[in-house]
Amino acid sequence: MRQRKQRRDKIARLISWGHWFTFFNILLALAIGTLYIEAAETPSTFLGGFYMLISWLGHFAFLPFITFIILIFPFCLIIPFSRFLKGVATLVAAFGLIALVADALFFRQYGYHLNTYSLSQLALDAETAFAGASFVLLLGMLLVFVVLLVFELALANIAWKRLDRLREKHWGASFSAVFVLCFLASHSIHIWADAVFYTPITKQDDLFPLSYPTTAQTLMSKHGWLAEERSQATDRLLKGTEQINLNYPPQNLMCARQGTTNNTYVVVFDALTAAEQQRLMGILPQLERFESPLVGHTTRAGGLFELLYGLADIYREPIAAQQQPPAFWQQLNDYQVSVSVTGELEAFAVGDYLRATPAESYRDSLTFALHTEMSNAVLERLATEIVAGHQVVVTALNNAATTQANSEKYSLAAVQVPLLYTSNLPFAQQDLALLTDLAPTLTQRYMTCAGGVESFATGRNIFLAQEREFPVMTSFGRDLVVYDVDATTVISTDGRVRSFANTTLETMPNVAPATPILVDGIKHLQRFSKQSDE
Repeated sequence: MRQRKQRRDKIARLISWGHWFTFFNILLALAIGTLYIEAAETPSTFLGGFYMLISWLGHFAFLPFITFIILIFPFCLIIPFSRFLKGVATLVAAFGLIALVADALFFRQYGYHLNTYSLSQLALDAETAFAGASFVLLLGMLLVFVVLLVFELALANIAWKRLDRLREKHWGASFSAVFVLCFLASHSIHIWADAVFYTPITKQDDLFPLSYPTTAQTLMSKHGWLAEERSQATDRLLKGTEQINLNYPPQNLMCARQGTTNNTYVVVFDALTAAEQQRLMGILPQLERFESPLVGHTTRAGGLFELLYGLADIYREPIAAQQQPPAFWQQLNDYQVSVSVTGELEAFAVGDYLRATPAESYRDSLTFALHTEMSNAVLERLATEIVAGHQVVVTALNNAATTQANSEKYSLAAVQVPLLYTSNLPFAQQDLALLTDLAPTLTQRYMTCAGGVESFATGRNIFLAQEREFPVMTSFGRDLVVYDVDATTVISTDGRVRSFANTTLETMPNVAPATPILVDGIKHLQRFSKQSDE
């Protein structure tokens, strides 16, 4: 019994020491966290500033605490030896703090948090300063780590020697209560902000590392809370599609070159009839058919824009007004991938805001060949590309079969277009694919970017299976269309909503997308538009 009591007392003492050691590391983490706040844009409202304050207190208290619970607390029970525990805690704390320092410094410079892509970008940028700079940077971080390790070891020993005096203090519990309240309050406020799209708060979502604030969809939408506020916010977003304040891309792209290289040749027609598709596959048996539905467009201009940019066509006019090329083109150029637009529709597609890049001295090429009809010259070029082992894609902008005057122009049957491709392109089955998916997907053969393709496109990477699930929202001009399993819903900019069955095209007056689905779809499409902070 005496030995058990001694063991319990020893474990209790170690746990108490662990709490105080974690508390002091919380203070250190909070100090480092001020670097993020200093680098962030000052909130435009009092509530936004208050949220930033309590989020800082709650988040940087949570990180050391959860680290203690996962990595240190079990050792207090399993191996209750003070020297061993202090050594483990010192290493864990030093590693955690050096990672936090590195991330904070990187975030202040680039606006991103550390990941595999940003590390490669950091090394590349360092080498551009002078040869061996990346090694000097690594050496500097190792030196900082050693300093932190020595500091943490001293802190661990001081906390152990003065544990009895610390346990007499009563302010530790008060501070802990403040941290817990701030953590809970920040997540509660974020739920409300996400529900009503209060951007002074929601724009802070990516400010702190390892931050995953609770959203309205995960709680309030489930229980139907704040339905009226969310509906009003939806109306505001719908009106926002009338005027796009371009913010494209919102941050500089950080990408890494893929090891594989190859040329990609994309041929797009206005439309391809079933007979033309059969002829193509008969002449070029190497082509495979994409069996998932691919949504085309109702206009040539909108379809070409979505194909080349990977953006919903609501961005076409502001992009043209600013004479801005696709954001990913410069990155491909940096990796010696030539991007060009050729064919009969070149002048129409390029206008003043798409410029082909020179092909000389490039390792690879991504070519979009636009044609109004299938000619022998087009077939010969396709055959040449396939024989050379290049990646070939053939698609269309419009559905050639939609000639019925009374058909729903936005129905899946009316907008679906074919997609043919060579087997060296790993397209995966999807619930639904869009023209906006093709360009960002093809870039994945040459580079990968921090944040994925969503950092520069509204489309998805359809090399990944089941990347998108129903319902799916897209735009046709100013009309928003939501495709679901059984029904399609059309939302006009004036707020009118109409739904019809996918199979019969009959009107469904009592059917509409759930508010969270509608809201999330609009937010996704408007990611490259500056939002008001009101």
